[in-house]
Amino acid sequence: MNRRTLPMILVVVLCVVALCMSLAGRKVSAQNVTALAAPVYNPYPPGILPSDLNPELARVLREVNFVETEAIGQWHALPPPTLTGNPPILQNTGVASVEILGKLMNFDKNISPNKNTACSSCHMPYAGFSGPIPSVNLTMIAYPGSEHFRAGKRTAQRYTYSSYFPPLQYNATQGAFFGGNFWDSRATGYLLRSPDAEQSQFPPVDPLEMGNPDTACITYKLSLAVYRPLFEEVWGKGSFAISFPANTASICATPGGAAVFGGSATPVMLSADDRGRQVQVDGK
Repeated sequence: MNRRTLPMILVVVLCVVALCMSLAGRKVSAQNVTALAAPVYNPYPPGILPSDLNPELARVLREVNFVETEAIGQWHALPPPTLTGNPPILQNTGVASVEILGKLMNFDKNISPNKNTACSSCHMPYAGFSGPIPSVNLTMIAYPGSEHFRAGKRTAQRYTYSSYFPPLQYNATQGAFFGGNFWDSRATGYLLRSPDAEQSQFPPVDPLEMGNPDTACITYKLSLAVYRPLFEEVWGKGSFAISFPANTASICATPGGAAVFGGSATPVMLSADDRGRQVQVDGK
């Protein structure tokens, strides 16, 4: 070993020691260990998932956060409501309140189990209220849900015209079916008399989309939302008079379809009365 080699070895040894001390000083949580150990769900053959999928999902999430912040500002800028008439209405602010509430709910990523997917993640205004990722539109068609990389079975429908379709019906004169949303009759509108309203019930609890394990999770998360006062202003103070069990947060943070639920679609244990009130809030 010559004199030039020895200082180089010492420098390398010191760097390794410093790195080990740095790593030892960091606290490694069980969550981080689990995140590193848990493989990402990817059942697709090579070439199906776009190469830019992760950065594009991150871009869309930033856009969701921006619009949500904008909507919160619009809500706070509303003048105090004036109740008038019988039944009472929100004079001068009613329409704006409903529109802003819809915007807040549409851009609320916290409704999903992993707090990473809003309704607007697949229905962006600048994309005709449909999917905003070009590479997905050219390959997968269906969008990844809250649990990556589960994906739905259909392209994201356009909000702008889906509400104008009547319930599915047969026209005897023309000998053809008309109405409904989706060609496979996913949302006929038969029960609610509105295909669009019927369709909106599915994505929040579809394991391949937003993935909530129970419709009660939607009501629970709305009760914790920063815009809860606006929701109660529009729909009434008693909207969230529901006794949720202590484990609701844990259940609702677990994507639907998990083995822990044993196939149950209602793992949140509510009384019959509370389940009825929950259905009134989210419509299902």
